[in-house]
Amino acid sequence: MNHHAVITDKAWLRTYLMRDPALHIYELGDLDDFFWPSTRWFALDDRAVVLLYQPVGALPALLAFGDVTPLHELLAELRDQLPPRIHAHLSPGLIDTLAVRYRDESRGDYLKMVLADRTRLPETPGIVGLSSTDRPELEAFYAASYPANWFDPRMLETGQYVGIREHGLVAAGGVHVYSTSERIAALGNIAVAPEHRGRHLGTRVTAALCRSLLGAGIEHVGLNVRADNRAAIACYERLGFATVARFEEHLLVAGAG
Repeated sequence: MNHHAVITDKAWLRTYLMRDPALHIYELGDLDDFFWPSTRWFALDDRAVVLLYQPVGALPALLAFGDVTPLHELLAELRDQLPPRIHAHLSPGLIDTLAVRYRDESRGDYLKMVLADRTRLPETPGIVGLSSTDRPELEAFYAASYPANWFDPRMLETGQYVGIREHGLVAAGGVHVYSTSERIAALGNIAVAPEHRGRHLGTRVTAALCRSLLGAGIEHVGLNVRADNRAAIACYERLGFATVARFEEHLLVAGAG
């Protein structure tokens, strides 16, 4: 391929992404049949891959991670074909290529972390599983404790949401991406009620999720965390997570300048 191509071959994509599964947790998860219909994939030879994730009723998300030189070239070819409003998760340095078309609202720097040492996960008594029947309670909990989160209620159907109750939910967490076929999961929506913070409840929820996922045969467990959230990063490191990459999050709206 001399120029970019639209890729619909899962096997080809899987081979490319598995070069660095820790970097591409989300993309590998999106190969699952559950997420696949919402995806569009673009490649520049075998040097760069970009994912456009377009779930119904939500703002599209653009994921571009890896070697920035071919990614610059690929994004330069794609930018005029992308939706007018997107969330972009980008390796550092790529935003300049998209800024030619889009106004940029930076949403900060983030770290990609992956569970690298499974021996550090403690036992987690007092954890309860959450299901679709708990959706109203969980949404109310997030509205009060984590209003800026992105929560897809369909993920409750995975059986990979857990919480801690003390006269109601005081901590909860689950997955953004989960695929038993790809053996991939990305943790998400881990939150603790403000009045209960400082009690290591988030640690307990995270450890319980990891144990549940590993028990379900998941091989690669990852998460994204704001680079300035030192408390959360320290928590994840104690549980055996290690940083594998830094990336930037942007809200892009067409109309440069």
